[in-house]
Amino acid sequence: MKTIFRFLSLGAVLTAFVTVGATASFAQEACADVDGQTALYTKFTELYPKTAIADREATIETGKQFLEKYGSCDAVKEQADYLKAAIPKLEETLKRIKDGIERKKRFDRFDAGIKSDNADEIYAAGKEILAFTPDNLNIIFPMGVVGMYQSSKDNNYKYADDGIRYANMALSKIKSGAEFTKKNDKGVPTVGALKYEYAKQEAIDELTYSLAYLNYYGKKDKKTALPFYYELSQSAGRYKSDPRIYGTIGDYYVEQGAPIGEQIAVEIAARKPDDTAEVLAQKEASIKAKVAMFNGYTERALDAYSRAHKVASDTTPAGKAYKDNLFKIIQSLYKRRFDKDAGLDAYIATTLAKPFPNPTSEVTPISDPEPATTTTTTNTTVQPTKPATTGQPAKTAPAAVVTKPVSDSTPKASTDAGNPAKTPAASTVSMKAKPVVKKPVARKKGRG
Repeated sequence: MKTIFRFLSLGAVLTAFVTVGATASFAQEACADVDGQTALYTKFTELYPKTAIADREATIETGKQFLEKYGSCDAVKEQADYLKAAIPKLEETLKRIKDGIERKKRFDRFDAGIKSDNADEIYAAGKEILAFTPDNLNIIFPMGVVGMYQSSKDNNYKYADDGIRYANMALSKIKSGAEFTKKNDKGVPTVGALKYEYAKQEAIDELTYSLAYLNYYGKKDKKTALPFYYELSQSAGRYKSDPRIYGTIGDYYVEQGAPIGEQIAVEIAARKPDDTAEVLAQKEASIKAKVAMFNGYTERALDAYSRAHKVASDTTPAGKAYKDNLFKIIQSLYKRRFDKDAGLDAYIATTLAKPFPNPTSEVTPISDPEPATTTTTTNTTVQPTKPATTGQPAKTAPAAVVTKPVSDSTPKASTDAGNPAKTPAASTVSMKAKPVVKKPVARKKGRG
C-alpha cells in the first residue's frame, strides 16, 4: 500500500513539473513572437483615436489581449506598462459616455413629455433622471408643478401625490438657497425646463400654489392647503391678484359654517311649547351661541368673496360672467347675514380696507344686538327666511357652497337658490342666520 501511495505522489509531482514546463515553454514562445506583438499593438494604436462606441470597446479588448499574451515579456515592457495604466481609464471613459447617452435619452424623453403635455412621460422620465442625479432642481421643479397644471386642466387628480412630493422637495431646496444653473435672456437666474422655467420668486409662487391646489382639491386636505393659499394672498406675485385664492378660502368658510347652520335648524325644531322656562332658556342660549358662530363664518366668507370679486377681471365675456356670479354670491350672503339689501357697497368697502384674515386663525363669533321690545311675552314668532329665488323646496338646514373646478377659460356661473329653515311656533331668539346656498361658485382653476 505504501508503495502505491509513493508512486501516486511521484506522479503528482511529475505532473506539476510538466505543467510548469509547458507554461514556461508557452511564455517563451509568446515573448519570441515579435510579429504577433507588433500586429496586436499596432491594432491598438490604430483603434485608439476612434470615438465610436464599438471602436472604443475594440480598443479596450485589443489592449487586454496584448497584456494577456505579452504582458510579462521584457521586450515589450514599456508597451505593457502603458496599457496597464491606460485601459482602466479607457473603461471609465467608455462607461461615462454610455451613461451620458442613456441620460440624454431620458432628458429627451422628459423634454418631449413637457412639449406634448404628457404628465405620465414627464414623471416617468423625471424619476429615471433623478435616480442618478437626485438633486437636479431643473427636473424636480417641473415635476412639482405639472401635476397641478394637469389636474386643473383635466379635473383629474392622479398626479396629486407626485405633485405634492416634488413641489415640497423643490420648494425646500429653493428656500434653502439652492443655486440656479440657468439664466433667461435677461440674465436672470432661472429654474426648470422649457415652459416650466421661472425666476426664483415666480418659481416659489408656482410651487406654493401647486401645494395649495393639490392638497385642497386633490387630497381633500383643506387645512394643510389653507396656509399656502394665505401665503399667496400676502405675496407680491401674480397670485395676490388671483380670484381663485380668495374664492377657495371663501368656499372653505361656507363649508365649515354649514354644519353649524344645520345644527341651528335642528335645535330650533327641538324647542317645544311645553318646555319649562329653564329648559327654554338653555335651548335659546345654545342657539344664540351657534348663531353667533354662524355669523362669524358668514362674514369671513363675505370678506373672502369680496376680495375675489375685487381682483377678478371682466375684460372677457367669460371673465365678466365669473365676476358677476361672484357678486351674486356676495349679495346673497349679505342678505342672509343682515336681512337687508341696502349698504352692501359700503360694507364691501369697509371690509376690503381691513387686513385679510388668516384662514388658519379661529373664527370669532359675532352676536347681533337683541331687538328692542315694548311688551313682555314668552313667545315671539319667527318668520321663515325667504329664499333668494323661487321654485326651491323648503329644507330644514343651511347647506354649504362648494366650488367645483371649471375651465379657467370658461368660468361657469351658477344659480343662487336659498332654502328657508323650518321654524317652530314659539321662540325668544331673533334669528338672522340664514341658510347658505348649496350651489357651486364659479371658480377659475389651474394656471390661469
